[in-house]
Amino acid sequence: MTLYIFNPEHDYALANNEPHFVPPASAVKFAHDCAPFLRHIVPEDGFIYLPYADAEPFLSLQGQKLAALPEPVTRLQPWGWDPLVMRQCTELLGNNGFANEAKLSNIRALAHRRKTIEAFHFLQQALPNIVLPEPAQELFSTDEMQQYVADHRDVIFKSPYSGNGRGHLYAHGECSPTLLRQGSGVIRRQGSILAEPLHQVVQDFAMEFKCDNGQVVFSGYSLFSTRHYGYAGNLLMKDDKIEKMLTQWVSQNDLHLLQNTLTQYIEQHIAPVYDGYLGVDMFIYQQNHQYRLNPMVEMNLRMTMGMAAHILCERYVHPDSQGTMQLEFSPIAGKLQEHASQQPPLKLKEGRWHSGFLSLSPIEKETQYAITVNINPL
Repeated sequence: MTLYIFNPEHDYALANNEPHFVPPASAVKFAHDCAPFLRHIVPEDGFIYLPYADAEPFLSLQGQKLAALPEPVTRLQPWGWDPLVMRQCTELLGNNGFANEAKLSNIRALAHRRKTIEAFHFLQQALPNIVLPEPAQELFSTDEMQQYVADHRDVIFKSPYSGNGRGHLYAHGECSPTLLRQGSGVIRRQGSILAEPLHQVVQDFAMEFKCDNGQVVFSGYSLFSTRHYGYAGNLLMKDDKIEKMLTQWVSQNDLHLLQNTLTQYIEQHIAPVYDGYLGVDMFIYQQNHQYRLNPMVEMNLRMTMGMAAHILCERYVHPDSQGTMQLEFSPIAGKLQEHASQQPPLKLKEGRWHSGFLSLSPIEKETQYAITVNINPL
């Protein structure tokens, strides 16, 4: 039996690297409110663990809450592996070999943003006919930060361990005292900071892969949007339509070459020590009236919202429809519940989602976070 875990605090926990790390209250609330959405995207062979539940800690994929599991767990599948979730699972199930220190050490090394620089150089060498932007640089002092801004003007700085838009700092022509203080803190805590030129982004997207016993499979595309530099939502659109949309800006041949080259890189450098989903964030940007591709913005060695959207689209969305999956938030009690009550109910066609609204997790009066879908006929 497989036990699935929604631990969206994973990026924080991996950065902290301590088994007794206390996640931010917002991340705990997100996990508490939205964990049931997993039942829509995982196979029907297990249960969902609710680590921040008030009462029954387990949920069947049919929605039934339980205080204890009906059979032994043979496999654990968290959103992402980190010391915190490993400790939680060990306390819950005992040390059954589901994860170990060597596995976590490998994942943490691969998740460091310097790995994206290595991957970027691999792509540069393998794809000489595709014009790529300047790769990121790893910096080790605030003096280097100031010099980088002097050389590039508009800059984004990124913490070595962060995700979903967190840990980003921005400079436009100069480094303010506040930015230097924040950058110094990142360098002190994590050893360095990554710097990249800011680009005029036209479209964010990702390629999703799965590693399994050394083999790598391209799972599909993710077309996503951001809000305040953080994740906002995904299009629920078939891969062929996403690819057609992207070819407004880049050629289909370049996309396929990139997909194959990324598969080679992952097979050589990641799959030997990592099993699970892996998402590579990218974007198309405009420069000097031309559209170009940045193929290596971020690598996420975990399940991603983009992969979740891909599964939802393949499993539930009718071929005559498409839609959006979004993360909704309101700090006001009852606001999300009120909003959900005003939406058109989901309608099916041939057993699949054809139109309307659905929340993938329960929305109650105290709910602050919800993952919802809106479906529209084509």
